[in-house]
Amino acid sequence: MYIGRFLVVGKTKEGKVFGAYRVSSRSFPNREARKLNENTIAILPKDLNEMFKNPYITYNCIKVVNKTVVVSNGIHTDFIAEKLHFGKRDALTYVLAVMDYEKDEYNTPRIGAVLDKEECYLGYVSCEDIRVKKVNLKNGKGYYLGVYNACSIDESQEIEIEGETAEEIADYILNYKEFEYPVACAVAIIEDEDISLAIKNKN
Repeated sequence: MYIGRFLVVGKTKEGKVFGAYRVSSRSFPNREARKLNENTIAILPKDLNEMFKNPYITYNCIKVVNKTVVVSNGIHTDFIAEKLHFGKRDALTYVLAVMDYEKDEYNTPRIGAVLDKEECYLGYVSCEDIRVKKVNLKNGKGYYLGVYNACSIDESQEIEIEGETAEEIADYILNYKEFEYPVACAVAIIEDEDISLAIKNKN
């Protein structure tokens, strides 16, 4: 099944909270996840000239602010992170409403998540609707939210999670067979008082 870019929020079997983002792409597969610093992971084209072909292929996909993780499929990651003083739900809602869906040929939805050890919010804005919802995370499970054929916040969109480290989860989600055209995966996992980041690229 092709669901395009998607994110996963959940808990490991041992109860560690994580947020993950995977690029799945038919149009621009020549990209990679790159850790910019201890708080930020970006999606970048391997050939930087491709940045000029499409404004939506280069962005920060994970940003950590204090003990809060922001995950999204576009430049709205940074804006959500900047608005966290509003609160997790309100920052996500405000930015999705203001920025709206991507104005490309597919009207691609913007998706996002804001989470910490205590709570998690998922949200999206499409050309048809907008929704932000608090979700309850369960050990060993992950909720996924994709831009195509999976743009809803529904308990049916749940997968089993394997791995206890950011690296193991990144590898697991990148190679998750049900979702086609994997390119790159980024993960932030909350462990006690620390947040660890990891990336995994297909090539």
